[in-house]
Amino acid sequence: MSERRHIALPADCNLRTIRALHGEISAALEGASDLTLDGAAVERADVTFVQLIAATVLTAERRSVRVSLVDLSEAASAALARAGLPDLGRPA
Repeated sequence: MSERRHIALPADCNLRTIRALHGEISAALEGASDLTLDGAAVERADVTFVQLIAATVLTAERRSVRVSLVDLSEAASAALARAGLPDLGRPA
């Protein structure tokens, strides 16, 4: 059964912590119809964060899951902007 899922992203979204977050997002995508990633608490984000969000969006598209990246902190927004993807995962 499809369902809506919500993940509050942690303060640290970087190389040291990304593996655990990847596992959480992967599990959430299973059987989900909608996945919301709340970025309000993100204090540190690097290129691994951007890679994970991009991979999440692509995987979700293949599975017909809608992903929304909401309430992005300044750090999360800056990481996406530095990568040239300021609107990645944002609701249209």
